[in-house]
Amino acid sequence: MWNKIFLILIVSQLFFRGALPAQNSHTPKPKIYPRPPVYGIPAKTLPKGKLIYRSYFTFSDYTRMINPEKTAMTSLPKGLNFRSYSYTPKLRYGLTKRITLIANFPLYFKQMKNNGNTKTGIGPGDAVLALLYRFHYNKPGKFLISGLLFTKYPTGKSSHLAKEDLPLGSGTYDAGLALMPEKEFGKLDVRASVLYIFRSRNAQNSDLGNVQLFSLSTAFNFSKNFITEATILYKSSANNKTDGEIVPGSNTFMTQFIIGAQYRLAPTLLIQAAVPVTLTAKVPFQSWYDIWLGVFYLM
Repeated sequence: MWNKIFLILIVSQLFFRGALPAQNSHTPKPKIYPRPPVYGIPAKTLPKGKLIYRSYFTFSDYTRMINPEKTAMTSLPKGLNFRSYSYTPKLRYGLTKRITLIANFPLYFKQMKNNGNTKTGIGPGDAVLALLYRFHYNKPGKFLISGLLFTKYPTGKSSHLAKEDLPLGSGTYDAGLALMPEKEFGKLDVRASVLYIFRSRNAQNSDLGNVQLFSLSTAFNFSKNFITEATILYKSSANNKTDGEIVPGSNTFMTQFIIGAQYRLAPTLLIQAAVPVTLTAKVPFQSWYDIWLGVFYLM
């Protein structure tokens, strides 16, 4: 009798196993739903072999300029119009799980009209190559700290300009370091960055001054597909020199409040938009606000 019971159990087990769908021993990986920043560089590194293509279009209509005494900003004189358009393809590639390569290749169209005279600049700007390194990652606490090694190359035309040409780059080789902490609190993301850039002398024998940049961002994930963001950005430069002499009043600064949003069209495809609003500035040319439209795609 026990032999019959044992046989019935074995047969029933085989029957039910055959009735159930076969389970794949290789469980498919869950879909990736990245939460990238709308504006700026994320602290998150990419998995090894992953590639992000990101590009954005910007439009600036400059309405103010620094006055001849270089002490304050003033409205553009009557008859002077200055607009700038740019398109920047950006690539990010995971070399290892801790190191991500970043490359930016901006393209510009600038036009300045001054009482019938027109100056134009069209072509590539200064290329950027950077390495992002993740120092620390506390996965349960959703907290990470990354560092950035930043380099910029004078690929944008900046010297030997014709009288009708506008410069497209600074003409300097730049290098910089940044520290970027990031923390997720459920649906809320908080990011910060501190960047210092060392700039070399350009072809006009001018030192444009090193650059300091500070930013603080918060992003709120209303849903898996819709994310809003707000950023405070401060940027300044100091010790602008010509022929080794400091140019009085040549220090610059700018504070912006940047509002942005992005919408997920697919798990790894997002459209992004931002409006940087200038709060305070002392720069050669200033627009009260810019328009920024972008696409983010993780391959």
